Amino acid sequence: MTEPYLRVRNLTVDYGGGAALQDVSLQLAKGGRLALIGESGSGKSTFAMAIAGLLPRRARSSGAIEFPGLSHRPRLGKDIGVLFQDPSGSLDPVMKIGDQIAEVAMTHQGLGWISARVRAAELLDRVRIPRPLARLNSYPHEFSGGQKQRIALAAALAGNPSLLIADEPTSALDTVVQRHIVNLLDELVRDNGLTLLFVTHDIALASERADKIAVLYKGKLVESGPVAKVLGKPEHPYTKALIGTHISLDTPRAKRLAEINTDDLR
Repeated sequence: MTEPYLRVRNLTVDYGGGAALQDVSLQLAKGGRLALIGESGSGKSTFAMAIAGLLPRRARSSGAIEFPGLSHRPRLGKDIGVLFQDPSGSLDPVMKIGDQIAEVAMTHQGLGWISARVRAAELLDRVRIPRPLARLNSYPHEFSGGQKQRIALAAALAGNPSLLIADEPTSALDTVVQRHIVNLLDELVRDNGLTLLFVTHDIALASERADKIAVLYKGKLVESGPVAKVLGKPEHPYTKALIGTHISLDTPRAKRLAEINTDDLR
């Protein structure tokens, strides 16, 4: 059996008010695409940030996060790129976008300033920012929300990572822009042979863009496996409820799914 790129064993994360994740174990193959789905508060982002090494200091964690596919401890920016939910929070508002992307390339690829700026223009072109050379000296506020997310994606790829973590990358965008961003993300992941961890509340996106799906409920992994199996023949009541409702998981709490009996999580 091929050794996995990422192996997570018995991961538990506690912020001090109860466990956000409880004994979660998952594997991700090199070049694989894993989607994490579940309602807000299910632990999806906590899992993603634990993999990236970006948990807040107050977090207490146990278990193991291993990268058998790497010969060294993964480095954020170089081995792991992260695309966050809010593009405005990902970009420095007072720094030119070309400089932000070039800085990542310099730090993690060892490029000189001129070469890094050339790389920044190439990446802006790849994420389809019009007139990339002319826009190197523009600031984030000069772009739309969708364009800012594309720029954030360019910055996440500037270190040439092998793993890309996309944490709800489209939830702050309108429906049409969401589709464009997801299509672009899928294209770049395939072209670069990246391994993808995709956090989403959208079952349709997960089914289209992932090879495997993991379902989280109240910090527990309730079901995981190939997309066709999990969505076509779900075993857990929560997974069945998600598929059966076809509502957005950002629906107000009063309209969300009914509570699942905790006995079903065993």
